[in-house]
Amino acid sequence: YIDAILLTYTCYRINFKSISRTNFNLICQHIIPNQVTTLTLSNDENTPGLGGLFSSRFQIQQFIHLQSLTLIDIEPALWESIVTQLIRLKRLCSFSYINLREAFWKSNLSGTAITQIDIDLFNSYAPVLSQLYRLRLCHGDFLESVQFPNLRHLILERSSINTIKHISSVAPQLKSLDTKIRCHNLSTKIIYPLLQLTRLILVIGGNNFRIIKYK
Repeated sequence: YIDAILLTYTCYRINFKSISRTNFNLICQHIIPNQVTTLTLSNDENTPGLGGLFSSRFQIQQFIHLQSLTLIDIEPALWESIVTQLIRLKRLCSFSYINLREAFWKSNLSGTAITQIDIDLFNSYAPVLSQLYRLRLCHGDFLESVQFPNLRHLILERSSINTIKHISSVAPQLKSLDTKIRCHNLSTKIIYPLLQLTRLILVIGGNNFRIIKYK
């Protein structure tokens, strides 16, 4: 019955956030990878181990028509099998990597080790960034070497003045920016030529600034 329903649609969206293990297994039995256009994988406290189960059943490159991928609390062990293959998804235009909670795997690692893991993660998804229209990341620490010719919407949970300055010069189509900036110097200049934006949300030193431009 489920197969018959799925076959009547040429494409569908799958959101595995907060799904039960039983329903997850049921859906995985009937997924047709090349018909999925949007996919959300979550390894949060409501769905522990789900990312690993998904990777044991599917290779991300099977989802050849995937346009949007969201990863929530996915641990480093799964990055290689998922993130390094994103470059094969030629239709991918939206990518989100979200941490909703402090990851348990960080507790036994030094700051240096965590930074190295962070760098490895960035190197994994960096090749696909130039094709994206929408991007959400935990921070923008390594984005100053990236070009964004197609980017329209960007969310960074944490960024810097230099990162925003770089993005303003390499993302000519950017329309929406939402980020938090740490300013160690209150006199730091934060205005850059972001005239193309129609929506800007900044959190600076705990203060919220929202600018919406209507045409």
